[in-house]
Amino acid sequence: MGSEIETVEQRLKSFTGQLQTECGILERLVYKHKNQHRRCHYFQYILKVRRDLKLLKLANLDEIFDGCFLVVNGNRPKQKVQLLESLKRRKCGSGKYNFLERLLGVTRLLSEMVEPLLKAAMYP
Repeated sequence: MGSEIETVEQRLKSFTGQLQTECGILERLVYKHKNQHRRCHYFQYILKVRRDLKLLKLANLDEIFDGCFLVVNGNRPKQKVQLLESLKRRKCGSGKYNFLERLLGVTRLLSEMVEPLLKAAMYP
């Protein structure tokens, strides 16, 4: 069980690195072809995917994954796990979102990215 979690953790870390490089490639493509393809429908979907990827980058996905795997592996002391549990229950009115809300936001963002990504991939 422990080795499976470690392999999943390593795969996710490598996937986030690949996501960052592909995000850079997409940024360059959009920058290069923005004037020529601005009004095309598929390019509008590409712009939506670009916007969502920027939001995903701002969510600091690596930090969220690290926190999740520290709790799942049990590497954190019990006090830190209790601190994470109290952070999940705390309401955020100060503008700084807690761990659970950030995780839910990332999952919601990923689910919303699927449709524009598929529509952008279908070139007429």
